[in-house]
Amino acid sequence: MTTNATNFTGLPSLEALWQVQQQQGSDGFYGVYGEATDTAQTVIQGNLDLLTAQINQLKELVEPFDDADTLVNQLRERVTFLDKTLGEISNTTRIVNSTLGAYGDASKMVQTLEKGGFAQDYIVHRKEELGLQNKELNTLLIEFSRYAQTLLDALNNETKTAQRLQAEEAITDVNHSVLMALYQSWLERSFAVNKLLEARLVFISGLLESLRKDLTSLQVHKMEQDVQERARQVAARRYKAKVEDVTDYDDLEGQYRHRYDEEGNLIGIEEGGQGGNRRGWQVVIVSAIIVAAIIAYFVLKG
Repeated sequence: MTTNATNFTGLPSLEALWQVQQQQGSDGFYGVYGEATDTAQTVIQGNLDLLTAQINQLKELVEPFDDADTLVNQLRERVTFLDKTLGEISNTTRIVNSTLGAYGDASKMVQTLEKGGFAQDYIVHRKEELGLQNKELNTLLIEFSRYAQTLLDALNNETKTAQRLQAEEAITDVNHSVLMALYQSWLERSFAVNKLLEARLVFISGLLESLRKDLTSLQVHKMEQDVQERARQVAARRYKAKVEDVTDYDDLEGQYRHRYDEEGNLIGIEEGGQGGNRRGWQVVIVSAIIVAAIIAYFVLKG
């Protein structure tokens, strides 16, 4: 039997996050924020798993009891009520963890925008929004953790009662009416948690929608830059093709001409002339020899 749920230590304050940024840079800010939201989800889910294991153990103890026993029937009623309460906590846990995940996603979006070159004032404002929300989130999570601990205490007490009934001990210190009234009063705590949760959901929904629009703007800007760069490359290739086209390749053995399509994409390479340049030099040399021979002939003849 586990007596204590895991304590929730809280998400870091905005001041703590700024201090981390001074020491580790923006990546440190986002890293600590993301780790904190992940840890909070782990704690909340772990407490739910603990409660689920405890209620299952209790129901196994109660199942074989004799229904004719009044104390047994009262215990069954309380266990049934606690089981329904756990069902509500399970639903709330799912929503709380989804909310924490959404805050983590928002942090990643802001990080993407910062790396994408968004204005520094804008980034600082978004970081402040996230950091300031941690105070409200902590209020929600601490209240929810206390609620889970209260339910765990009740399950442990009822488990002890079941064990005493199993041992056929005389039970005179359990007041069914008082316990049922107490358990029902806990629903007010559930309402308080849900109210806090609703406020956080409204905020994060608006923030995520705004960040998605900003991310879309960033993506469009990057696409425009990519198109401009593509156009520049195409223009450069076309210019190169025009320059190469005016060159006489028939007399450039060992040289190559690049062929491009209409969009400037390289589609082939052509080799230059078949020894034209070398034949040109051979003609010059032969001509020089002939001229020298003629001159020598006339000199000797004279």
